[in-house]
Amino acid sequence: MGYQISVSIGYKDIFNDFDETNFDSLISDIPTKNSLQIVGYFMAQLHTLERDSELQIEFLKMWMGRLPESIHEKINLFILRINRNPKNEYTFLDNVSLLILTERLLERENNLEQLENLTPEQELNLFKAYLLCSQYWIDNQLPGFNSSKIKNEEDLIKILLPTQLPYQEILELKDFRLQFIKAIYFFKFCESNELFRDYLNIFLKEYNLESWQKYLVNLIALYVRKFEKLKTPSVINVEDEFPEIINFLEELSISTDDFKPSEDFLRVRENPVYQIDKNNFVFLNLNFLVDKLYQGIQFDFARVLIKNNAVYGKRKIRSTIDFMGIYGDVFSENGLFYSVMDYAFEKSKYIRFTGEKMKSIIGDGEPDYYMRDKAKVYLFEFKNVVLGANIKHSKDYNVIKDEIFKKLVKNQNGSPKGVTQLVNVIEKVNGGEFNQFDDYDFDRTIIYPIIVYVDFSFNLGGINFLLNKEFRAQLEEKKIYNQRNIKNLVLIDLDTFIKFQDLFRNKTLKINNCLNDYYEYIRNYKDIFNRISTFNMFIHNKTRKLEYGSPEMLFEEVTKMIPEEN
Repeated sequence: MGYQISVSIGYKDIFNDFDETNFDSLISDIPTKNSLQIVGYFMAQLHTLERDSELQIEFLKMWMGRLPESIHEKINLFILRINRNPKNEYTFLDNVSLLILTERLLERENNLEQLENLTPEQELNLFKAYLLCSQYWIDNQLPGFNSSKIKNEEDLIKILLPTQLPYQEILELKDFRLQFIKAIYFFKFCESNELFRDYLNIFLKEYNLESWQKYLVNLIALYVRKFEKLKTPSVINVEDEFPEIINFLEELSISTDDFKPSEDFLRVRENPVYQIDKNNFVFLNLNFLVDKLYQGIQFDFARVLIKNNAVYGKRKIRSTIDFMGIYGDVFSENGLFYSVMDYAFEKSKYIRFTGEKMKSIIGDGEPDYYMRDKAKVYLFEFKNVVLGANIKHSKDYNVIKDEIFKKLVKNQNGSPKGVTQLVNVIEKVNGGEFNQFDDYDFDRTIIYPIIVYVDFSFNLGGINFLLNKEFRAQLEEKKIYNQRNIKNLVLIDLDTFIKFQDLFRNKTLKINNCLNDYYEYIRNYKDIFNRISTFNMFIHNKTRKLEYGSPEMLFEEVTKMIPEEN
């Protein structure tokens, strides 16, 4: 992993009147419908290609074509300055700055009649408005680090966590295919579970849909059409003959009543569509639309169930937190995690046990999933936990680290989580308890401890490093002496198992080879970034040259959903 600096253009790089410039004045005569379409256009292209330098230059040329020559000169001088450093990565437009601009435009929505084209002056003012937002984004980051002051991994992590964590899931592409597969798992579970079947009926009635398949087909159809490079429209037009899709988009459309910007872009996350008129809609952010394929379904379910006074047991569901607790208890592990792991490793000859099965044999203290391949034992803890926006945006390393440890080491009540659970499980393995369901000489085993997570935030480099350090410290404290047979802790995104499930299933990828190669990769003494890197980054690099597209399950399920033409 190379070290690169991403350089963005801020207002101060081009203009000298930052303190005298007023955002409201710049956009006062620009119709909101026009400005959001322009911003939406760029957001759609950036969804997959934000780091494409050639595309960034293309964007710049498109906007510069309507600006005065004097502005061209200033921008070109800026580009010359940053190009002097070959390690610089040039970014003209970025998702975060555009989202800040989007929220400010929504907050100041006007009813001006939509124009066919903006005037050159309006183009310049919208350009300035964007640069103001970019400057805000730049100024609110902690000062860039000085590599000479970084003596070890933790020095680097203390910089990365406060600056990168808040925007990790915005800056990185979310793969809609994986969210789609998880949504399929969820809806199939709803059909098979008596309680969730009732919830599903309430949900579909709210959206005026006959089936969950129609809900997903609507979503995937809207998303896939956005992929054509540099031609992705910012507006989708839906004719009157498709009332279901219009109704669906209206449900996803944002209301600007009492709209206030927020650091986590919460309102835009919940409603990533802007309705121009009855038939025309703007997609505000495609990452957030992807969220609607799975994560958003959870929040939508909660909202609908609360609105319709649904109950769990004898208690009314009163908040999103209430439902997420139910979701976690009933579905996330038993309905999703087990299904993903069983599918990926079904054709292996590994000894496999779910946590539910182990608990029925040895009682409490079991891992969430167990696999053994001869002398190699894989212990999995699954964590359906999420870092709150207030923590990620605290910009305080200690606050962030403490919360990560509460989620994945021990909570505020001292209850074991993740790391501590795995240490306790290893004690049970050493104590012979696992012989009750797997008759093997565990003194001869090599143990691979793994935490499987769902929060995209944990993909940030450094988190695995900190947790493995804690894991090793706990092994020492517990006086577990066979540590040479215990591998380092690895955090793996559940999406990784879903994305590469066919490769694990057909043994193109073998989990022990992947893990051992990852251990070797982070042992790189010359590159500090390698040493704090994530398994997620490593596995994507490892599989880059493989001819592997979408998981087969996606095509199988979509084929079932789309009726055959006569």
